[in-house]
Amino acid sequence: MDVLWGAWIRQINLDQHQQLVDIIGIYHIIHKENKSDFPLITDLHVILAFEATLAECTKTFKITLEIIDLDATHRIFELNGEIVVPEGDMPLIWYEDYVLENVIIREPAYYELSVSIDNQFKQRVPLWVTAPKMWIMNGDITTEMWGEDYEYWKQEYEKE
Repeated sequence: MDVLWGAWIRQINLDQHQQLVDIIGIYHIIHKENKSDFPLITDLHVILAFEATLAECTKTFKITLEIIDLDATHRIFELNGEIVVPEGDMPLIWYEDYVLENVIIREPAYYELSVSIDNQFKQRVPLWVTAPKMWIMNGDITTEMWGEDYEYWKQEYEKE
């Protein structure tokens, strides 16, 4: 089984047979304005497109969804479950959506949703969490800070 693609979404619409009709609001960036917006606790909704062979029909696989940071050293969210390959005509392509509830994003950064099937990596779905920061360059020293912290920094810097 393969994961063809994935996308962060706002909502999906299904028909009476639970077949995908419409995907609404695909995004890959969450933008916040202030330091006080973090830690950000949010629900994320992702849709994944799967493809399977005839031999895999009706089989059950373990699926793992992990949100990791840029270095792949910190997992900020993990969801484990099972996925059953439906029966159907070839090529067998279908969609599954997952709601990741109460994801804690501590700071703006680049994150990825890593999708694994039976402990084998299959796909990644990028997510940028952005917020405006300032860069102050003073000779060889570069300082990155939140806009709210600038006034405090300016007062401390002028004392020196």
